[in-house]
Amino acid sequence: MIKASHPIEPDAVENLEDALYELAPSNWSLIVSQKDGTGDLEGFFDSEKDARLALEELESILGHAFEKPFRIDELADRDWKESYKAHFKAWSRGTIHWVPEWERESYEIPDGHHALYVDPGMAFGTGNHETTRLCLESMISICEGKKFDDCIDLGCGSGILSLSAFLLGIGKIKAIDFDPDAIKVAHDNATLNQMNGMVDFKTQPLETLDENQDYDLVLANIQADVLMQNAESLIGLVRKGGSLVLSGILAIEMQSVESHFTDQLKSSDLAFDHSTKNLNEWSSLCIHIVNDQTRGW
Repeated sequence: MIKASHPIEPDAVENLEDALYELAPSNWSLIVSQKDGTGDLEGFFDSEKDARLALEELESILGHAFEKPFRIDELADRDWKESYKAHFKAWSRGTIHWVPEWERESYEIPDGHHALYVDPGMAFGTGNHETTRLCLESMISICEGKKFDDCIDLGCGSGILSLSAFLLGIGKIKAIDFDPDAIKVAHDNATLNQMNGMVDFKTQPLETLDENQDYDLVLANIQADVLMQNAESLIGLVRKGGSLVLSGILAIEMQSVESHFTDQLKSSDLAFDHSTKNLNEWSSLCIHIVNDQTRGW
C-alpha cells in the first residue's frame, strides 16, 4: 500500500476542497486543522503508479501543479489500517450510528438504536464528509414521526444515505450512480451490514430516470451546477406531501441554488416550504412539497 501526502497552506485549502469534491469519490482525503487552518492531503493507493496517476488527475482539476513534490511512503497492511483509524471515528444522529467496522464489537448501540458499519478502506465515503452529514441529518429530521413509502438516492456513491434510509424504516429504496465502481462499493457496504437486496442499487445516469415515477423522499448529494441543471426533473420526482433534500452545495453557492429552485417551484404552481442548513463551508436545501392536507414539516 502506498501513501502519498502533502502539507497544504491555509489559503489553498478551500480550492483544494472544491477540487476534491469535484473529483469524488476518490482515494484522497484532506484533514484540516481547526487550530491554524493548515491541511494535510493524504491518498492511499495500491501502487506508486496509481498514486501518480491520481495526482495528475487532481492537478488537472486544480488547474496547476503542486509546487513541491509529494511524500511517498510504502505502508505495511497494518500501518494502512492504523492510519485510517486515526482519522475516522464513530458518530451518530438520532437513533442511527455510523460506526467503523473495527469498532463493531466494542461500540455500544443503545436499545432501540441502529448501526451502519462502514469500512473506510473502501475509499468511496463513510458519511464523514459535511455534504453527506447534512443530507443524513436532514433525512433523520424529516423522517421523525412520519412514514415514507419510498425513496430515491441520486448520485448514491457508497450507499451510505440509502442504507441509512432503510434503517429509518423507509420501505422501498432505489439508489443510482453513473459510476459502476461506486455501485460496487455500495453493494459491498450493503453486504457488510447484511442488507443485501434492501436497496435497489443501479448504475444509471440522472438524465435517464423515468419522469412518470415519483417518490416520498428524494435525496441528491450532487454538485450545485448539476442540481440546478436538473431542477425541473428533481422537483418532478417528488410527489405531493413529499420532500427533496439537496446537498453538495458550497455555502457561497446556496443563494443561487435556493433562488433557482424556489423560482422553479413557483413557476410550476406548487405550494412548498423550504429550509437551509450549514456545516462549515457546505450547505443543504430541504424542500417539502405541500399537498392539500399537509402544511409544514
